[in-house]
Amino acid sequence: MWIQEPGKISDRIDFLGTRNLCLYLLKGEEAMIIGGGMSYIAPSLEKQFSEMDFDLNRIKYLVIPHSHFDHCGAVPYLKRKFPDAEIVASAYFKEVLSKEKVVNFIANANKELIEKSGLQDEYERLNLRFDGIQVDRVVDEKDIIDLGDGIEAHFIEVPGHSKCCIATYVPQLKAVFPSDAAPFYTDDGSELTVLANEDFSLYVESLKRLAAHEVEICCFCHHGATVGDQAKNILQQGLEQTEKLRNYIVQQYQAIGDLDKTARKFAIEASEKNNFDFINYKIQNAIAKTMISSIIG
Repeated sequence: MWIQEPGKISDRIDFLGTRNLCLYLLKGEEAMIIGGGMSYIAPSLEKQFSEMDFDLNRIKYLVIPHSHFDHCGAVPYLKRKFPDAEIVASAYFKEVLSKEKVVNFIANANKELIEKSGLQDEYERLNLRFDGIQVDRVVDEKDIIDLGDGIEAHFIEVPGHSKCCIATYVPQLKAVFPSDAAPFYTDDGSELTVLANEDFSLYVESLKRLAAHEVEICCFCHHGATVGDQAKNILQQGLEQTEKLRNYIVQQYQAIGDLDKTARKFAIEASEKNNFDFINYKIQNAIAKTMISSIIG
């Protein structure tokens, strides 16, 4: 089953945020928010938190999957809301977010969506400024955070989409939070979207490692989560879709014979399929060009 809108996924996992930008609340004795979204979804989060029958003081961790602007923009707001929660991320994420240029880019991208969404009043009221992120706990492949009550968050380094990408796996729930290291459904559910933005080969290797886990719940950062039989098969289906995409891109590049033209065609197709309001054509085209370059060498 594909869960496309925020709400309860299981007794231990709540889907927060929006359909396009998904965060998750993982609950043991302590709780963990997985995902960082963008600041313009904060009003949705405020409503969800206010309606939740859950002690928010139990939230002790904020896990950031990777450093792209649509996965960490709401983190400063969340840290101000839950000041005692530790921000958890990879070592490379910490390095990237130490750069003023990166912080400024993320701040500007998030402010642009605030203005586009007409949320200037909420920007001030909720203090949605992106003013950088201080990582409290660096995690890598060997690390586990025990939330108590039998719930452990195991971290997996999954480069390919980005160098700093980490996934989270909860063995007790057979639940995986792959970040963007695994293909997720397009907006209409017709196929899976592959985001091997940085290094296609590394993306495939990371996806193979994720697919080796037993999965009954798969919680994506975009377009929701899958559970049951659909979740059991989705990572393997993602591998198959990734190989199809590689072949398609090679064929298109051979037919068109030009990297820029191939990237433009692919960017337009990807924009139509995913309907992301936070990724403009310029960014989509840059992503396409980098991914195609990593395939064709």
